Amino acid sequence: MIKVLDLELELWKTYNCIAGTDEAGRGSLAGPIVIAAVILPRGFQNIFIQDSKKLNFLQRQKAYQIIKEKALEYKIIFKNVKEIEEKNPLATTKEAMIEAVKLFKNKPDLYLIDGKEKLEIDNIKTLSLIKGDSYSINIAAASILAKVSRDLFMQNIHNQFPIYNWYNNKGYPNKIHLEAIFLHGICNFHRKTYEPIKSLLKINCNLEKIKNKYKKR
Repeated sequence: MIKVLDLELELWKTYNCIAGTDEAGRGSLAGPIVIAAVILPRGFQNIFIQDSKKLNFLQRQKAYQIIKEKALEYKIIFKNVKEIEEKNPLATTKEAMIEAVKLFKNKPDLYLIDGKEKLEIDNIKTLSLIKGDSYSINIAAASILAKVSRDLFMQNIHNQFPIYNWYNNKGYPNKIHLEAIFLHGICNFHRKTYEPIKSLLKINCNLEKIKNKYKKR
């Protein structure tokens, strides 16, 4: 059953300009973290804008085009592997979410953030919502932009490293991806601070022990 995401219908009574933000790729072993932020028009509703995880490929593509056409503004920010390794996934994500909202020409009265992490931004009220992409249409829109943009990136770099099957797994640790890492090692798109890669890079690592730990995935 399609759910109309109506959280903003109440919030728009108090806040004229509301933005939402979400990320894609924090749990991936390879590739960037992608953050999107979206400002939809006041009163906007569309049944195609849902949590990106609940949409199939064609639905996400349709929703992606709707958002790009109808949003007052949107920003999409990529954080590369080096940035993720130097800081950490959470810090990198929060940094990008702050960067995105500061790039808006329309300054939001309220910034909705998917998750439990708090953001502090000068002169902008923020509200963190667990599973926010299931309630907020702005967060759901951001989740779609982030996922579609990141999926396209991973599909493009799949051609450079087809052994990892990124076209299908998008860098996440499924069986084929893990087996390719165990057999062929890693490349420059892999995150060396993530397990099992971190353990594999240790001197005298026990490869069989690590493989057994992950073989059921």
